[in-house]
Amino acid sequence: VQMPGSDIFTLPSPEGWTKFRVVVCTCMDAHILYRAQLTNYAIRTKRYCFVSYLRGNNPIGLDFGGGKVRYGKEPFFSHLFVDEAGQATEPEVLCPMSVVLDPVPGEQKVEIALIGDPRQLSPRIYSEKAALHGLGRSFMERILKRPVECIGRGESHILGPDTLKSLDGSVSSILDLERYYMNIDGQEQLTIFLTENYRGHPSFLMMPSVLFYYDRLKSAKGVGLESLSYWIDRLRSVEALTKRVELTFESSASRRDVMDNYRRVHRQSRWPIHFRGVKGKDTSVALDTFTGTDSWQNNDEADAAVEIVDALIQNGVSPMRIGVMSPFRGQVVAVRKRCRAKHYHDVNVGTIENFQGVEQDVIILSLTRSNPSFVESDVKKRMGVFGMPKQANVALTRAENLFIVIGNPEPMWEDELWRQWLYWVFRNGLWYGEGLEEWDLVSAKSKDANFVDTLDQVDIESNGADAIVVSTIEKVHRVHSTDEM
Repeated sequence: VQMPGSDIFTLPSPEGWTKFRVVVCTCMDAHILYRAQLTNYAIRTKRYCFVSYLRGNNPIGLDFGGGKVRYGKEPFFSHLFVDEAGQATEPEVLCPMSVVLDPVPGEQKVEIALIGDPRQLSPRIYSEKAALHGLGRSFMERILKRPVECIGRGESHILGPDTLKSLDGSVSSILDLERYYMNIDGQEQLTIFLTENYRGHPSFLMMPSVLFYYDRLKSAKGVGLESLSYWIDRLRSVEALTKRVELTFESSASRRDVMDNYRRVHRQSRWPIHFRGVKGKDTSVALDTFTGTDSWQNNDEADAAVEIVDALIQNGVSPMRIGVMSPFRGQVVAVRKRCRAKHYHDVNVGTIENFQGVEQDVIILSLTRSNPSFVESDVKKRMGVFGMPKQANVALTRAENLFIVIGNPEPMWEDELWRQWLYWVFRNGLWYGEGLEEWDLVSAKSKDANFVDTLDQVDIESNGADAIVVSTIEKVHRVHSTDEM
């Protein structure tokens, strides 16, 4: 509460605290409650001391309920909900937990819910030493990864199999995936996996579902025909800026099967997604930021992004509905300067971290990185979207109505995750601008490729051949038309 006549805020009195049923604060601010002794342990101790005093000091024989003085054992805080727990460091989460947890054995416990997506951004750690010792992994992810006893038994990966290869090169098998979702002897898991997505068009979920969520996502957002037609019309103005990639992508005559249509190109004209291949040059720039001065810009991609923004605005899209995103602060500055020069001040331009938890009608993602030689350095510095699946997951899932990606297909093809995304945009006729230099080799590998349901199956079931992931959502919504490229 604010003290009268000043700018000072203080905690309410103990009498005032009893009137609150819900307390909302940040994880770090919870330490104020701890220092003020407003914790379950401290409150229970005070209750016990007060009752003990009454029991030993009752000279006039007052009756406290049947001759015995009792005190309620219910904790003052009965529940703790930590939102965005996947992005909080372990010390941050321990602050509110220290408020509600009572260390004395036998005392009534509270219910704690950690709510978040451990497949998206982890805590942002700027110290390499701290990251090396695990501070960059959230408490939520750590507790899900360890063996946890759950009603008599536990699994070693309650979070589920790893989406991509671990550092030692191992991958989780499909048996791990089946066991994770299996109901073992009627026993529940400690986790609840929400699979229904209400954000955007079903096509936005097709690749994230198979790349990060074991092909379990479902689109629950109803998209009206009028609304979809509006955004498809806006997309046509973007497609008119460049030519569609027209390359052969044929299947082998020996591989005719139920998945043969996925070896052919069928343009999905009603999917509000667009990929613009741009072979620009990424250059180092000096910016004074908290993390240092090194960052990256790609002027060709910045020009393409602003060209697309201009086309959308000229066709009636409000600047406030457009977001431009890049994993590099230098690229954010480059795009922002260009937007301001055109007086597009309301266009939301920021890094991927800035868009965590944010939804935007239109998202334009500039991947920025063109030189694959710098990817290893990016991964060490926890920058970019290549070799960074959590960053990529956030970037791919921010759009509500129109999603546009700008990037160089050459380094994208070198990344396991983005290579699958390129397969997807090409077979669905969503690839414009620059193509791959060695497409003949790629096409030769692709025509005999195996099709799998999740990314972790690529190395396990492909038997050395290329494997392509196809999601259940794509199988449901893809139109196999005769409009081939």
